Amino acid sequence: MKKYKKILIVTHQYLPHVSPRTTRWKLLVDELIANGHNVSILTGMYPDFDTNNVEILYFGNKNNFNIVSNLREKSKQVASGDAIKKIFYGVLKKIYRFFINYLAWPDYSMFWLLQIYKNRNKISKDYDVIISVSLPFSSHMAAYFINKKVKKHWIMDIGDPFSLKIDAPENNQFLYSRLNKRYEKKLYFLADNILFTHQDALNNHKQFFGISSDKLIVANPISNFDNNLFNSALSYNYSSKPIKISYFGIFTKGVRSPNSFLGLIKKNNEMEFSWYVNEDSKKIIKSCDLNVDKHSFYPQVSREEAQKLMVNSAHCLLSIGNKNPNQIPSKVVEYLATGKPIIHFTEIDNDPVIKLSDEFDNLITLNKNDEENLSLLIEEMFSKIEKFDIDKFNNNYTAKSIINNLDVI
Repeated sequence: MKKYKKILIVTHQYLPHVSPRTTRWKLLVDELIANGHNVSILTGMYPDFDTNNVEILYFGNKNNFNIVSNLREKSKQVASGDAIKKIFYGVLKKIYRFFINYLAWPDYSMFWLLQIYKNRNKISKDYDVIISVSLPFSSHMAAYFINKKVKKHWIMDIGDPFSLKIDAPENNQFLYSRLNKRYEKKLYFLADNILFTHQDALNNHKQFFGISSDKLIVANPISNFDNNLFNSALSYNYSSKPIKISYFGIFTKGVRSPNSFLGLIKKNNEMEFSWYVNEDSKKIIKSCDLNVDKHSFYPQVSREEAQKLMVNSAHCLLSIGNKNPNQIPSKVVEYLATGKPIIHFTEIDNDPVIKLSDEFDNLITLNKNDEENLSLLIEEMFSKIEKFDIDKFNNNYTAKSIINNLDVI
């Protein structure tokens, strides 16, 4: 008979915050609960959702979990003529960002980590398995504090690199690079299992930190396959013109940028683009030399609304790769789950999505040298939509596939 486990998940990011990590772990938590396990979540996000099926442990001030966002809102509320208050809030934001960018360790969530350390003896140790989730790396440090004495089975889920994140590091590398490596190596030594979202990231970390192979597991990015969404994708009129392409997500300087892709399609008049992005990403896109008539901008939407828009309002979905081979954009798998055609633009030769494209006919990768082939490649994909391998997706890119691969659960 299967023994159900008490599982403590330590993740600074969780609902209501929307990110690739919260989406991933909402799906995994639902799967764990469906399998009969007892799940508690220690988080830095104040829960404002139905928590009937899961225990939420929260330490902090619900009114101040995002200082920059609060300062931004207060700045907006200031009367237009009150220049002094606007300057005051602007200075406070700059001071906070300076502290986070140059002095905070291990990352932006250090104040939450201090709360966890302060209250570590108040957190019940009555669990069988503890799972820590990054980004941010503080979640792993929190799990270390909690699990240090009881030494229960510890699983680390590594979403983004920490020491190996070069282009947009999580803290001041001049001050903390040695400290980062020291603690990351220590935690990898103490953990029982370490999950990476793709094989290249696993191999790079194994080599750099000397991690034992028997700890390492590839746990792919995940989504859930929905037949209704797939049927909507199949029924879309792919012969209509112009070709409509949609992007959902954000851009981050040094990590993911649209500049090279926009340069590639600059002269292409056969396509129209819809961008579902935040304000910062919108500014990055508009800073490029665009044909404004071909680009429409919309605010970010919920995951459920995004999925409906993907299948009903676009010929094709756009993904843009990271500049670090240790990071794989999880949105590619979210896109895959719909069965829609996907263009993935690669910035580097060893982009991990290239291997993923070998598995699915509705995903193509291209780079800055593919300008002449772009329209042809897209048209070829339209003829392969019905060939989407549902079984392969369900067996490798769902919450169930990950849980089934963890012997301890």
